[in-house]
Amino acid sequence: MNRVLQVGDQVFHPTYGFGILENRTTRDGTGPPQEYYGVRLAEGGVLSVPVARAESLGLRRVVNGIKTIVNCLRSTARALPDNDRQRVIELKSRWQSSQPMAVTEGVRDLLARSRAHSLTPADKKWLVNACERLGGEAARVDAIDLAAARTVILEEVDRLKSH
Repeated sequence: MNRVLQVGDQVFHPTYGFGILENRTTRDGTGPPQEYYGVRLAEGGVLSVPVARAESLGLRRVVNGIKTIVNCLRSTARALPDNDRQRVIELKSRWQSSQPMAVTEGVRDLLARSRAHSLTPADKKWLVNACERLGGEAARVDAIDLAAARTVILEEVDRLKSH
């Protein structure tokens, strides 16, 4: 479970990407007042996320640096479903998860699968997008250049593919 987010936290939303939590406001509508997080998105714009639903929507603090990601990628993999449709559902669930390591574990598990099975186009697309996301998070957490973070992640992925 996420701790309560604080103004200034770097955050990630699975649909809208990275941002900074700018404020927390209360809105009065037709029902009881509701609290919202205001997230300034890295790609531009502001996202309002109901505080009560933030975790279920996948909003979470950015916490994974390069070392954490690489350690997870090197950990013991879990099997993914053999059924393509079930695997897509599983990987989508990990993408949407508010658990910080869910996507990294998905990359690890998909790489392990690739050693024994050919990846489908959907698997490959998910893997590329996940590596981009991991690089973006690591760059923010470690305060390093995005290209450098992506390079480290992709080098580790290439190393793991060959083992």
